[in-house]
Amino acid sequence: MLKILNNKNFDDHIKNGLKLVMFGSDMCHYCTKEQPILEDLADHDINIGKIDAYKTPELTQKYGVTAFPTFILFKFGDVVTRFSGFRDKSELLDIVLKYI
Repeated sequence: MLKILNNKNFDDHIKNGLKLVMFGSDMCHYCTKEQPILEDLADHDINIGKIDAYKTPELTQKYGVTAFPTFILFKFGDVVTRFSGFRDKSELLDIVLKYI
């Protein structure tokens, strides 16, 4: 399920299980290109959150996001890995599967 995140629902979203969160912007070409890939993965029971970095500057700063897209993989609320830049479906799957 692809979930749009904000300051109000972010902590609840990441606190249980394995969650991949993309920090990006609608103004970012690579972020918009990533959208259908994230939706496809989310349709296959991978928990993915998307956050507009410009609408949530507190979270963007808290997690040190300086490039878009930036992905952070959380496991029970803790950061297990992070990476930036466009990734295709197989790359994202490979990364997530390492932590299951």
